[in-house]
Amino acid sequence: MAKVLEIYKIFEKHFGEEEAKVLTEAVEELVRENATEVKNKAKEELKGELATKQDLEMLEYRLRAEIEQVRGELKAEIQKVKNDLLKWLIVLFIGQATFIVGLVFTLIKALKG
Repeated sequence: MAKVLEIYKIFEKHFGEEEAKVLTEAVEELVRENATEVKNKAKEELKGELATKQDLEMLEYRLRAEIEQVRGELKAEIQKVKNDLLKWLIVLFIGQATFIVGLVFTLIKALKG
């Protein structure tokens, strides 16, 4: 506000009281308009730089979709590993059972003979 008063005094000295008042008001209006214009330009520039709520919602949707896809892939992989382990357990069980049966027959033969 002090600067406006200084401007008014300079105008008053050169142009008189009434003209100084009009000129000072015009300068104040120009400054307000310029500030508004600068503010609006800054907003427009920032809009291109900053993420909007809609941008964040879209990103969240894509991330959730990707997480669900990975979750599905992991479930399928886990099921595959379970199946592979079950196959190996069956093979090992049959092998061990065969070994035990063979061992029992061998012991029986050895004890009879």
